[in-house]
Amino acid sequence: ISGPLKAINSAVIKARVAGELQGLTVREGDRVQAGQTIARIDATEFVARVRQAQQQAESAKAQVDIAKRSFENNRSLVDQGFISKTALESSMANLSAAQASYQAAQAGADVATKSLNDTVLRAPISGLVSQRLAQPGERVGIDARIVEIVDLSRLELEASLSAADSLAVHVGQGARLTVEGNAKPIQAKVVRINPSAVAGSRSVLAYLALESSTGLRQGLFAQG
Repeated sequence: ISGPLKAINSAVIKARVAGELQGLTVREGDRVQAGQTIARIDATEFVARVRQAQQQAESAKAQVDIAKRSFENNRSLVDQGFISKTALESSMANLSAAQASYQAAQAGADVATKSLNDTVLRAPISGLVSQRLAQPGERVGIDARIVEIVDLSRLELEASLSAADSLAVHVGQGARLTVEGNAKPIQAKVVRINPSAVAGSRSVLAYLALESSTGLRQGLFAQG
């Protein structure tokens, strides 16, 4: 068997909103912790949107209060026989419309707040930066790749097996590997086997977890 080593856990941090990238200081090889702030997107526009949405929600809430007072007054007048029930029904419809507008404004404020929170880019996992794909001051779009992080504490070998060999391999089997640049053999165990053959080559991919990943890097070639 042979193939490249891959980190079991890796992640690519992407921009969730568009804007100017700020505060990106990590570079390839730097260690980061899960939840650590990696960079930010200029939040000036998003702060203004949150403020605008909150003011719209407050205005809609005021309309609800006005409609509620009108409804209460009209209900009292109906009970006293001064106005018809039709007028009360109209007042109730106005109250329902005002409440719906308020709920929509609140939802808009929630969306604006989420966009503001999305301007902060955090590491989803702990590991090492393998690629920095953007530069501070650069304007990035939504889903732009900013940083790639790999966790080298757990590596696996992606081995390509021939159709015939794949029939004799099963989960739990052990293997002894030699990694380029490292003369000491490393023990591994088959943890997964792809249920589908690769189109064209008809080979089957098997994944072997390494018992030790000390000193190893993603992408190194191993055989055994």
